[in-house]
Amino acid sequence: MIAAVTPGVAFAQNQDEADDKGVFSLTVENDSLSSGADRNYTSGIRLGYVSEAERVPDWLQGAGSFTRALSNSEPDFWGFAVGHSIFTPEDIEANPAPPDQHPYAGWLYMQISVGAEEDRSDGRAPRYLDTYELELGLTGPSAGGEEAQRGIHEWLGAPDPQGWDSQLHDEVAFAVSFDRRWRALRLFGDFLGGIEADLTPSAGVTLGTLRTEAHAGVAARIGQRIDSDYGPPRVRPSLAGVEHFSGGPLSWSIFAGVQGRAVGHNLFLDGNTFEDSASVERNPFVGDFQTGFTISLGDARLAYTYVWRTEEFETQPTRQDFGALALSFRL
Repeated sequence: MIAAVTPGVAFAQNQDEADDKGVFSLTVENDSLSSGADRNYTSGIRLGYVSEAERVPDWLQGAGSFTRALSNSEPDFWGFAVGHSIFTPEDIEANPAPPDQHPYAGWLYMQISVGAEEDRSDGRAPRYLDTYELELGLTGPSAGGEEAQRGIHEWLGAPDPQGWDSQLHDEVAFAVSFDRRWRALRLFGDFLGGIEADLTPSAGVTLGTLRTEAHAGVAARIGQRIDSDYGPPRVRPSLAGVEHFSGGPLSWSIFAGVQGRAVGHNLFLDGNTFEDSASVERNPFVGDFQTGFTISLGDARLAYTYVWRTEEFETQPTRQDFGALALSFRL
């Protein structure tokens, strides 16, 4: 029979396995992994590390004042990441860049995060995982978006983008984020050969000069040993998982998810904060729909996600789609 239950002993054991090593992840998001067209959010790359459990350094222990209040737990792990993203208009051969299309922008950044799982005094498995994150970076010519895109296009023999003179000006920006992921519903059936399914809601908020938004979403998965992780890592503002996963026997999942965002500010659409720059009229509500798969064996995991994103600004003619590849190793 198939039953709906809250996470139990099996989940707790798999989480213990997931927490006993740190994880390095390389995530690449690009429109060439789906439609192949350069437009809007055209590229993102992120290299991240999440520590093993109980290894939060002394200089981050102060975050406990937040995690105790919101998560009912001390910080369980910490993470660090660096990344680079590129945004362009749809017509990259126009010079000057079309004013009604996405402004050119590069984004070079770092992220520091801590994670805290609910600490339950009754000994049962935690019902949620909270993450707290600071993202700090630089947009404008110094972020290297033009050099990166032109270099890649030259190597691939693709058209040379002509409108980078109109990109956003140099600006340091930041965002702080809080996210909660629940493991609210698990379905399993032994007669299906170990096939499992679960439903993972999530919600959070981001504030800062980079991005201000509230978001909520849910992901559904089916596979084997799906308790081994919270889903694959992604580049913000996408619906994301966490780098941690348990090693060992083969595990796999097929997933689908949706996230809605109420957006109050987006630097890459609204333009520079302190001086005039290219900008477009931002849509206040954006949705991401995604589907994909993960597969892990031993201490390695591979994930692919296809993303369909609704229009982010009023003059955007069509939705956007792109693909994301994430390769993770437990070390």
